[in-house]
Amino acid sequence: MNKLPKTVLIIRPGALGDTLMLMPSIAALGASTEIIFAGRSPGLFYLKPYVHRTMDYEGPGWHTLFQEEAASRPDFVLPTSDLVIAFLSDPGGTVKKNLRYLLSGTPAYVFAPFPSKGTGEHIALYLARCIKKAGLPITPEKCLETAAQQALLEKECDLSRNGTVVFHPGSGSEAKNHAPAFWLTLIREWRWHLDMSRNLTLLFGPAEEGLYAFFKDHPATIGINKKVTPEHSELVSLLSRARLYVGHDSGITHLAAMLGTPAIALFKNSPANQWRPLGPFVSTIEKEDTDKGLALKVLREAEKLEAIAYGRH
Repeated sequence: MNKLPKTVLIIRPGALGDTLMLMPSIAALGASTEIIFAGRSPGLFYLKPYVHRTMDYEGPGWHTLFQEEAASRPDFVLPTSDLVIAFLSDPGGTVKKNLRYLLSGTPAYVFAPFPSKGTGEHIALYLARCIKKAGLPITPEKCLETAAQQALLEKECDLSRNGTVVFHPGSGSEAKNHAPAFWLTLIREWRWHLDMSRNLTLLFGPAEEGLYAFFKDHPATIGINKKVTPEHSELVSLLSRARLYVGHDSGITHLAAMLGTPAIALFKNSPANQWRPLGPFVSTIEKEDTDKGLALKVLREAEKLEAIAYGRH
């Protein structure tokens, strides 16, 4: 591509974590490129301040990209852009063919949503490399390096605030979750070993009603704040003001890390090298043999992270 595009349409439907993995590339492109992003909620909300326009992929017409008879659907019109980059599964090439038809000459690139299995490539690095292949002027390795050194999403307050400690015992996949018994052990060990004056908050997402019912009236959680499915702005406020965050490999964990909140990510069945959250204060922990062993490891990592983030040595 000889002339750099001014307007780029990026199509990436996915969960919150999948969407946030685009942030290193979006931040690198800056204001010089107008980005139209088509994706799913809730990721649309968190990307909205950093792109020029968002489109809901759950809206009407997007299924046309996968239909052989797309030419017979003149009612589906893509926004005007100089380049389209789609991260969609397209083994038969139908999506690419339809994009060529619908775009009438606008360059379009279709990439797999995720890197090939076994590569060990970080998801954000893979996305950045694809975007570079499409002709945009970014350095993928630099994108990842920057994302690991600074908060890519705006914070509401600085890290000197002595806010709450947030525990998020769920995720979008049960296979990623440690059992509730682990979180009860962590709460007990936290209260025993660390400062009792710190507020604790248990955070539950929309798919975690069962978890909330378990923890709601459990004796071990008495005196702990409980937040259930907060609105997007309320969630950002909670995570921004948190002194520390502990959660599984989940979209909310990625959000906390990108807000600059010291975050501990627990990996059980997903590869940490590919899904490590991006932010200036992040620690990842693989599973341990016992709940107590894992809880004690979280406590040690919490003390290390706080020392780094708040300048205590």
